[in-house]
Amino acid sequence: MSDVSTYIKSQMSGPRLHTVLLLASGFAAYKLCILLAWNGDAMAKRPWVDFQPDCFVLLFCTWGIVTAIALLASLSRFSRMPARERPRLLRRLLNPAFALGLGGILAFLSLLRVNSPFPAIIIAASALSFGCALLHFGWLAIVMRTATFPLAGALTVGQLVTSTMFLLIKQMNAGVQAGCLVASCIVLFASTRALATKLDDEPSLTFSTVLITRSESVIANPFVAGIAVSTLGVGILWGSSSSIRDYTLWVFGALAVCLAFFATSLAQGKEARPEALVRAAFALLGIAILFTAIAPDLHAIFMGVVWVGYSILSLCLFLLGRSRIDPAGRTQVDGRLLVTALAFFDGSVATGLAVGRITSIAAPDVEAPTAVAVALLLAFIFLFGNRAFAYPRTSDKNDPAPTSSGDIGDINDAIRDQCLAFGRLHNLTEAECETLFYLAKGFTISRIAEKRIVSKNTIKSQITSIYRKVGVHSKQGLLDALERNPSHM
Repeated sequence: MSDVSTYIKSQMSGPRLHTVLLLASGFAAYKLCILLAWNGDAMAKRPWVDFQPDCFVLLFCTWGIVTAIALLASLSRFSRMPARERPRLLRRLLNPAFALGLGGILAFLSLLRVNSPFPAIIIAASALSFGCALLHFGWLAIVMRTATFPLAGALTVGQLVTSTMFLLIKQMNAGVQAGCLVASCIVLFASTRALATKLDDEPSLTFSTVLITRSESVIANPFVAGIAVSTLGVGILWGSSSSIRDYTLWVFGALAVCLAFFATSLAQGKEARPEALVRAAFALLGIAILFTAIAPDLHAIFMGVVWVGYSILSLCLFLLGRSRIDPAGRTQVDGRLLVTALAFFDGSVATGLAVGRITSIAAPDVEAPTAVAVALLLAFIFLFGNRAFAYPRTSDKNDPAPTSSGDIGDINDAIRDQCLAFGRLHNLTEAECETLFYLAKGFTISRIAEKRIVSKNTIKSQITSIYRKVGVHSKQGLLDALERNPSHM
């Protein structure tokens, strides 16, 4: 028990506690921005009774699709930048993102007040969604470099604040809701900007080897595929539900599950691994969706279970792809996996909501939405149930030991830049450059396959292709050629 207490104290020191509070503030502010925008009909001069729940579906789908596009576009831009340039690009991104988000919010509120045509309101909602998504990406950039325990605390506190505040705010008048929407955007910007300044002050928050896994391995990752299919099924059931906007209370049940999971992991003295909880959420969603089809009379109960699983996913996907790389607690995160999973999460549930709403209108007397959701679930089980995947795990004694915890990021950046320059010289693909990077670090084929989440045969084929393009016949010959390459100097 003393070890647990010591660990908590080490993770919650003054600077770390400040970081946790900033992370929680940014998380809660972003969620409140979106929730209050979805609740926009309550702020209108003339409530959109005739359009409900269609206006809510359109607002939600606008947010989900625009957010997914913004996250993937930002990810693509950042992944092409050298690691040392990313903090500067992040700071340059925040001000225009805030201007776009706040401007979109003010336009959105103004258009609601004057009963503007709905297409104009959707355009304003798109602007505020895009701006807030860019700010959220900046927040994610800090999340990628935060240890798991402080981040779990920030997510828990942030979700509690979000759910409680939203339940209170949505009972208030339109003026208060509008003010809270503007204030949430300002808090999101201020907390993200404060976190960005810590990039220079805290070694644990420096950019190093984030955003490095290429899309070919990310799309093949079972967690990304499972998140996309599961949230699409949730959205379809949600869109066909009679209580389409009754979703907030279920978050508290999910919080209890997450808290129990992390408390158990902490008591065992082990780093909390979210993958196990994500798998449990997949199972929970699958069972609930099946029983929703089998027992439609208990639809409300099983939709509650669906929301618990959905809420668990919404928290734990922020913790995917994490591994500890040294005793000092520096965390290396597969940033592309994290951001891609989040984009699929938002985009899929929005798409599913639209599909569920359309099918429920087209076939009101048929359980079409439930049938589609079950078909998606069975397709996912068929396609991915029997596939073997390797998942990122913590460093062990077989990993190359870093020279020091302080300069591991700079070393990785130097090796990566050298491999990219060497790859351009010999026309290597991005995937081959990634494999070359791990070869240069001394990883075996098995460890490279595990890190990149692909098969060993794929890695062997890439190594053979690298040998052919470089004109060598062995690993040592390849490393010698890499060392002689002058373009990295």
